[in-house]
Amino acid sequence: MPKKPTILFIHFGESSFVKEDLRILESLGEIRIFHFHASKSGLSLLKNFAQQVFWLLNNMPDADLIYCWFSDYHSFLPTVFSKWFGVPSITVLGGFDCNKIESLNYGIFCSRWRAPLGKYVLKNSSLLLPVDRTLIQTDSVAKHWGEAHPNGVSHNIPGFNNNWKALPTGYDPKAWEASPAQREKIVSTAALCSNHRTALIKGWDLFIETSKLLPDFTFKIVGADPKFVPKLKARYKPGENLEFIPPVARHELATIYHQSSVYAQLSRTEGLPNVLCEAMMCGCVPVGSPVFGIPHGIGDAGYTVHKPDPKEIASSIEKAHSQSPSLRKKARQRIIDEFSLEKRADRLREIVSKMVQW
Repeated sequence: MPKKPTILFIHFGESSFVKEDLRILESLGEIRIFHFHASKSGLSLLKNFAQQVFWLLNNMPDADLIYCWFSDYHSFLPTVFSKWFGVPSITVLGGFDCNKIESLNYGIFCSRWRAPLGKYVLKNSSLLLPVDRTLIQTDSVAKHWGEAHPNGVSHNIPGFNNNWKALPTGYDPKAWEASPAQREKIVSTAALCSNHRTALIKGWDLFIETSKLLPDFTFKIVGADPKFVPKLKARYKPGENLEFIPPVARHELATIYHQSSVYAQLSRTEGLPNVLCEAMMCGCVPVGSPVFGIPHGIGDAGYTVHKPDPKEIASSIEKAHSQSPSLRKKARQRIIDEFSLEKRADRLREIVSKMVQW
């Protein structure tokens, strides 16, 4: 019986998509995991790098594949070692690692020390797996959404020609049920947020301003740090129809989505947002900005707003609510057809199986 491959799995943290890929890869072989703990402390980073070097030296002789989630400093040494040992490497790209939005100081290419490390990974990984093809090359944002210039890996690395395949994240229909069909006028958006920069990135300013134009709708912001909420209220002065909900467990999100008629993803930058796809799976009609993977996620099952204008956003929200419940079924079916967890699992197993045979 042939030996199962040994896969070295490197990540920043056990997010839902990291856990799902781990479960998929465990069906193929032995998984050895290195959790690089992100930190703003230089001493802590040096300690992590030292631990990673020893871990790689111990594990590389048996390795058949290196698998990294995100291109950043934590995937730099694994990519270097993959070249030295002649072991193929895969790096999954999620958004921040492909991005440069100077006005928000957002993206790896805005950092003087992280950009060179990320560039090395992007140029030297055997295969890149962006969650959406626009992360490689895009017009970044529609004309009036922030900085109207090209973005993505191929723009930020002139002459980029590495191997890549778009592989969207996947979602389990059983974990995100769609009910009920008839819903109240509730609009939700979700993100973990504790500072104003993140609020701008997620488009919360637009969400709040839009809520003022639709007093008969209830708007819910999920994931706001309770300590940050007073600052948001002081800056934007939301009306009584806007509710701030602190971070909740993943299963509690489904309950909020089931109550919501519309889900709004008004981000100024994203990859392929998990929360958007999960909300659509739960039957929310999506309204989103035209950046990176958001339009791909929405498709023809919702509304893409091409200007960051609260009036246009409000109009789209009203249309989205009025066209339910037929559009709810369409939104859910789009995620099942295009972004199911089973589909990602099948494609990832196929890709990895070919890679370990190099």
